[in-house]
Amino acid sequence: MNDACMRRIQTLRLLPKAPARISVTRIHDALVGQGFEIDKRSIQRDLKSLANLFSIESDGNKDIPGWYWKKDAEKLELPEMEPAVALSFRMVKSFLERFMPPSTLSDLGDYFNHADKVLENLPNNQLSDWSNKVALLSRNQPLMNPLITEDVLNQVYSALLSDKQLNAVYRPRHDEETKSYTINPLGLVMVDKVIYLVGTLWKYRDIKQFALHRFESAEVSNDEAIALYNFDLQKYIQQGQFEYLVQGDKTIKLKLAVSDEIAFHLSETPLSETQTIKLDKNTNRLILRAEVKNTQQLRWWLMSFGAEVEILAPSSVREEFKQSAKALVELYEPLD
Repeated sequence: MNDACMRRIQTLRLLPKAPARISVTRIHDALVGQGFEIDKRSIQRDLKSLANLFSIESDGNKDIPGWYWKKDAEKLELPEMEPAVALSFRMVKSFLERFMPPSTLSDLGDYFNHADKVLENLPNNQLSDWSNKVALLSRNQPLMNPLITEDVLNQVYSALLSDKQLNAVYRPRHDEETKSYTINPLGLVMVDKVIYLVGTLWKYRDIKQFALHRFESAEVSNDEAIALYNFDLQKYIQQGQFEYLVQGDKTIKLKLAVSDEIAFHLSETPLSETQTIKLDKNTNRLILRAEVKNTQQLRWWLMSFGAEVEILAPSSVREEFKQSAKALVELYEPLD
């Protein structure tokens, strides 16, 4: 199907049934939004041509004519996928595939394939190559996805969707022996390459996290999952449950001496809303201050800057880094 044919189908889709009306300007805006390059005069020609084939007409208004399907027009099925919808399917498959239940992905397979065909057959549509113009990257060290068996993935998603308990054989971290659990699923969270199932065990109320790649087996139970009253997955995440909080204060007032390059980087992507960067006239150094969560991730991130960042406060964190620096010096003593 070429662009002109698709454009006319979308034009027919946009027309309401009488007594509603739609102007050429609104049709033009909608078609441009779908990636078609067309002017209003061409739309007017399309409408006049389509009026010879379909039960559509204009209300005859000389200033702003409105177009519509006639009241007695038979319902016309227009199954062709819109370019914007086709693009959405392609982007979902590209970026959200690991978040979709396998059964749903299977059901959507035909739609994904059809979406690709729609975009490939519309080479002149602005949306056809949109997926080649955007990308999602991370500056973390690239890692391979951990292996998750297809059956485990199916069972976990099924239990979560149906609010059923999950009977699982799981290998806890740093434990060679597997254990049998009955899990009440609460949600799924993807952290970098690892997918975690958040849930409770048996009739207990404390929340646990289970990495999907550590499941040896899983089976959906016939028993209803025990709900956790007032649980909110987003609030749970915001509380820092995936951030390896350090014992002690939940937040710290960080004070750093930073290089010009790091100061520029963090001025564009601040550590927190409280962040400030000012020049210390006495030392002629850029000083960053920010209140941040007290996490291991913070420490790993600070270490990645090496000598370009000096921790001035808190003193406890500065001392941690001094000890780490000493350990590194000893580690990298000349080899015999």
